[in-house]
Amino acid sequence: MHARSLPILRDVSFNPRYIEEYLPMQMLDPMVFDRFCEDGWCYWSDLLFRRNWWEWRGRACRVIVLRIRLDGFQPSKSQRKCLRRNADLRVLRRPLQILRHHERLFDLHAARFQHNRPASIYGFFSTWSHIMPCLGVEFDVFKDNQLVATSFFHLGHESMAGNYCIHHPDEAWRSLGIYTMLLEIEYARFLGKKYYYPGFVYDLPSEFDYKLNFHNLEYFDWWGNWYPLERMPVRRWREEWFEAEPSR
Repeated sequence: MHARSLPILRDVSFNPRYIEEYLPMQMLDPMVFDRFCEDGWCYWSDLLFRRNWWEWRGRACRVIVLRIRLDGFQPSKSQRKCLRRNADLRVLRRPLQILRHHERLFDLHAARFQHNRPASIYGFFSTWSHIMPCLGVEFDVFKDNQLVATSFFHLGHESMAGNYCIHHPDEAWRSLGIYTMLLEIEYARFLGKKYYYPGFVYDLPSEFDYKLNFHNLEYFDWWGNWYPLERMPVRRWREEWFEAEPSR
């Protein structure tokens, strides 16, 4: 356990046995995809994978896979404000397809990262991501005629899994990552899905922590069980890394 471990994750049930598995990307029946998600699997490009330990900023950390129960889900007060703040934007739902404007937006998005900066959007997607591991969909978000955000997700039988989101750094005040996640949750509920899988967080502070700021959260204990998880307020995660660090 680390001094910087997130308080809500310090005492959760967690299988300490090292788990790291990879499978080549393949087309899955929607019900099979549901089962993969339920067993802690995630995916990118040409891989299906699951792992309960990883490394973040040079420190070993636990990987906490999350899902949101959609029955009775309600956005928080701040999330409702986020929806209102972005009411001027135009949203198009399309089959997943990476185009030149996504490549340009990805380059702007990735330039924000100082640690573990992704090199290419094709590190997350392949030619077949519109049908693998199951049906792939995207929300393209426009301000006037400019693409300012795109989120990508896949549809199972009872579940939806968020894959990735890119957004324009000039529009950071809009919280477009949270906005598109709310759009995906809204669409999943419209389709009658039971669960929304936003991926994972670490037990250390990271830029993924916004995923913990949702109601109806559950986490996977890596023994095959899902348990409720308390919602964590948004905070400045970078300060928890740099406050005690020596100046350089």
